Amino acid sequence: MIALKGIPYVSHIDMDAFFASIEQAANPTLKGKPIAVTGIGKRHSVVTSASYEAKRLGVKSGMAFFEALKLCPDLIAVGVQSKKYGYISKEIMKMMTSVSPRVMVASVDEAYIDLSFHTKLEESINRFISFKRDLKERFGITASVGISVNPIISKIASDYSKPNGFVVVKDGMEREFLNEIPVKDVPGIGKHTLIKLESMGYKMTGELLEGLEKSPMDLYTMFGNAFMGFLQSLTKNRFSRKEFFKEERPKSVGHSMTLSGDINDFDLIVRVTNFLSARVIYRLGRYKMESSGVSLFLRYADRSSKALSKRLNFTISSIKDMTEITPWLISSIWNGTAVRAIGISCWALSEKKNQRQLSLFEKERELLETVLEIERKFGEYSIFPGNILFLPDIRKLEKPSDLHYQGFCRREVSC
Repeated sequence: MIALKGIPYVSHIDMDAFFASIEQAANPTLKGKPIAVTGIGKRHSVVTSASYEAKRLGVKSGMAFFEALKLCPDLIAVGVQSKKYGYISKEIMKMMTSVSPRVMVASVDEAYIDLSFHTKLEESINRFISFKRDLKERFGITASVGISVNPIISKIASDYSKPNGFVVVKDGMEREFLNEIPVKDVPGIGKHTLIKLESMGYKMTGELLEGLEKSPMDLYTMFGNAFMGFLQSLTKNRFSRKEFFKEERPKSVGHSMTLSGDINDFDLIVRVTNFLSARVIYRLGRYKMESSGVSLFLRYADRSSKALSKRLNFTISSIKDMTEITPWLISSIWNGTAVRAIGISCWALSEKKNQRQLSLFEKERELLETVLEIERKFGEYSIFPGNILFLPDIRKLEKPSDLHYQGFCRREVSC
């Protein structure tokens, strides 16, 4: 890590309605209209991204599409195109290095940028102005930027005047800015905490920070140490740049899928789970990691769910390992009724031992490394196990790339 003597600021940049904006930019007939990017034709599809025209009518990401239609009968459904969004996201993250060489990707549509490479705040602002202009010209979309000396405040600032916002909270003005922020808009304060805070009379962040100063025991008694630490982090005008921008490997890697049709055949459940397991193993392979913890999640047709987490006394890092475990996991929790969603994840991750460098011409190559090489060349989902396709019962399903899937990993940096 290079010792820097530049400005103390850090920025948070957040794409505006990312997926929906990409679709509107690609299809001019959608501009100015309420659209929702969702799994078209899928049961119980959810809104992945809503345009601002739809947001203004109450449509939100994560909302069931049929519920969104009640709020906005003219809502236009646009199919999810994950590969396109992933490609554009990676290109945008590369563009961010024009502002500063140190960028931490927080998710597919947001990132933090270290501005300490600049000696003047105006210099970094000018870089952002150029970046936003280039973003609009190249992809036809906008982003909102928040700048402050505290990453949490920068994130709040980027959300303050969306879309296409640009908010700079100058050093020393943090408290004045937070006084105007409703508690509900502070990231990290969940629904249940918000209800308790509002019952205590805290509506605005400034009031909450005043409560922290005047009656900290009341807050400590109600919420405990972790929440007090979180509140105190809002009052700091410096942070550990070295720790914040340190690249971390994921703590868990998982994959889940909502099926297009309920399935109640054990063998078919195993096969779909093995497909998801393969995705998990591919990701572990990218990080050169192995796992000694595995979790399975099943959601049934009646919306009830069951999960199992198991710490192993050995490590797993291959598809073969997973396919030997998944039948046991499923039989441990499956109640015999129809399943509508499946998720599997690996945790307790560690660096893979006994790694070896393989030659391109080596005859006996490990299957996983071959798959990773194919994915690097042709993209994610260019290869998957064939045993979940072309089966009589699988006709209820669509090909895996069309299913509503969700890949996830904690502190995802490069997935």
